[in-house]
Amino acid sequence: MVTLGVPAAEWVADDVSGAFYRRCPICGNHIYEDHDPNDVDGQPLTTNYADHYLSHGDSAVPSPTLGQTPLDGQKPADDDERMWSVTTIIGALDKPALLYWAAEQTATCAVDQLDTVRAMVNDGDRADTIKWLRDARFRRPKGERTAAELGTAVHEACEQFALTGTRPEVDPDVAPFLDQFDRWCQKFSPTYEAAEVTVYSPRYGYAGTCDAFLSVDGVRFIVDYKTSKKSYDARGKATGPYPEVALQLAAYRHAELAAVWRPRRMEQFRRRYYLLGEAEKAMAVTVPEVDTGLVIHITPEHCDAYPVDCDASVHRSFLYVLEAARWQFQTSKTVIGLPLQPVAKEDVA
Repeated sequence: MVTLGVPAAEWVADDVSGAFYRRCPICGNHIYEDHDPNDVDGQPLTTNYADHYLSHGDSAVPSPTLGQTPLDGQKPADDDERMWSVTTIIGALDKPALLYWAAEQTATCAVDQLDTVRAMVNDGDRADTIKWLRDARFRRPKGERTAAELGTAVHEACEQFALTGTRPEVDPDVAPFLDQFDRWCQKFSPTYEAAEVTVYSPRYGYAGTCDAFLSVDGVRFIVDYKTSKKSYDARGKATGPYPEVALQLAAYRHAELAAVWRPRRMEQFRRRYYLLGEAEKAMAVTVPEVDTGLVIHITPEHCDAYPVDCDASVHRSFLYVLEAARWQFQTSKTVIGLPLQPVAKEDVA
């Protein structure tokens, strides 16, 4: 179990009574609570330690204003800077895995709906059949979440767990992911500084929301959660994160400003923008310092955390991707002129 701003502490057995306690790092008191050392999840039966630690007030807890949920669907004010989101920028990269996934969805549809395909072809609807198969990747069974929707739900559950120290009630789709995240937290006892922190780079014109800032064994990490419905690939190997997460974390780490208000976002042409006004810029604080990055990859059957290089050299690579996105979104729309027209003979004369 984790609580925002509450550092991990080892369970210790009292020499006399055998009861278990944890030592408060601020006042040094021994905080006793019911604990079964044979419990595989290591869950305390009460939350005395977290409650005691938080009772120390400002000396114990970082500013509660850092890390607030963004507001979507906002309209820009006249003085707002509109900044591309980091994920929108990275979306400009080629993603071969998505092509494979789309082809797999089409093949799966053709095999599972073979009678339907045959009937459509026999009815002479060849073009419609091709379009129906092509668009299989956009269809899903009624009530089933998309991968993005499931990922968002898992993110929210993990964030709530980290912020409150209390496991939230979740639906059966999310529960296996949260179980794995819970086990990982029990194993590594992360100390959360903040969660859901929106950062801005007015210098380069981008912004984004990182999932967390936390420490493990004294190492400070900037964190992104990644989820996957598949725990293992076709060869039986555990699935893991894609390397593009390094670009994402480097962008967040090297941004100049962090929001202490509810950030504003908007979407246009399927691209996400963050809005930043002069008053907000004046309120902003610096992005928390970290030692490196961490991606926590969560599946229904395992949760693993991978250190991620996100230093200045990786940030420089992100800036190249930013320029590639600028080419795709803006410059490429203006580089082709109108067709040449022959000059009339009378104009030549």
